[in-house]
Amino acid sequence: MTPIDTYKDTAERARIFLAYHDGLINTRARRIRKDWKATFLNLMHWPVSSAIERIDSKDAVIVLRDGAALTPDHFTQPWLDDQLRAALTFGVSALDRYVHERVVKGIIAALKSGPLTRQQEEFSIPVSTAIQISEEAVAAQRKGLKIRPANIVRKKVQELLHKRPFQSYREIEYAFSLLGVKDLARQLQIAYGVGDLKAFKAQLGGIAMRRNQIVHEGDLVRHERGGQIKWHEINRKYVADSLDFLDTFVGYLERVA
Repeated sequence: MTPIDTYKDTAERARIFLAYHDGLINTRARRIRKDWKATFLNLMHWPVSSAIERIDSKDAVIVLRDGAALTPDHFTQPWLDDQLRAALTFGVSALDRYVHERVVKGIIAALKSGPLTRQQEEFSIPVSTAIQISEEAVAAQRKGLKIRPANIVRKKVQELLHKRPFQSYREIEYAFSLLGVKDLARQLQIAYGVGDLKAFKAQLGGIAMRRNQIVHEGDLVRHERGGQIKWHEINRKYVADSLDFLDTFVGYLERVA
């Protein structure tokens, strides 16, 4: 599994949330016709007294059974906006996982090749982790297992790095510096055809901020004491544009060497 494979997998799942949002919004304004209801109940062999609800959306016809936890209200715009929030969250997660995979798969070779960047020289692991690496290597040797020490180190580095987010430009630039990349900004400027990355950094930062509001704050508007619970508004076009932006960005990161 390559880093770009991990991105494409999670990014595709983000698009599915968009499809849920677009395809499940109820367009039905009237109650079910009695003759349609009677025919359907007879077809399903359900009691004629069943209080069913019908949802008509762009992609589906959904019948809610008597006593269902879902109601027609759950197929309205406000509730399905959570699918947009999920799409944005998965989009950022796809970027985060991609960068982690790039670092984990390339850091050992990068540290061996030199000359090292300042970030590579300053990169360190806890003493307790170093002891674990040593103990695992010794245990493997005693068992006669042919395990490369570099693989053990890579695994421990992976565990450490997965505790760190790689979602903002600053964090991503640090990640690539661990791979020995000293000119990420220049390479991206060439890829985007711009003189500076100010607008790009602002857009990426905004996407990461919205993700954090959703994940860490339930996307609830902050307020002083009192007041009613209110959600941040989320726009379908904004989410789709953000996913397109991330696709392009990761495409350019794939070219960075």
